Amino acid sequence: MKTLLFLLLIPLYSMAGNIDNYKYYQTDNIISNNSSPYYAAYIKNDNPCIFIKDFKKDKVQEFCQMGESPFNLKRDAPSIYPTRMYLLGSTLFFNVAAPWNEQKCEIYLPDSSITCESTGK
Repeated sequence: MKTLLFLLLIPLYSMAGNIDNYKYYQTDNIISNNSSPYYAAYIKNDNPCIFIKDFKKDKVQEFCQMGESPFNLKRDAPSIYPTRMYLLGSTLFFNVAAPWNEQKCEIYLPDSSITCESTGK
């Protein structure tokens, strides 16, 4: 019984060690169909920018500048920050909370393009 409990706890410990450095992490493989994800979106604890990992190209891209808006996550943090993030298909949707002009943003993952528009809040 003790051996079984030990074996069950090993994967939990390994997973917890891997996610300690992230504020947010999500892949596009939300349905368990034994296929590998194409993309992952994440934010590290030590960097306020959004990172997109393309597993097929083995490439990581950092997004600090929020499209055409004047917001830059690295420069303006902690006054602004991404919130309400979700990865749906090949697009990462999120808001950039700002006390003076919240932005609604999308990153289209296949071509790494980002667009933002004001929410009016």
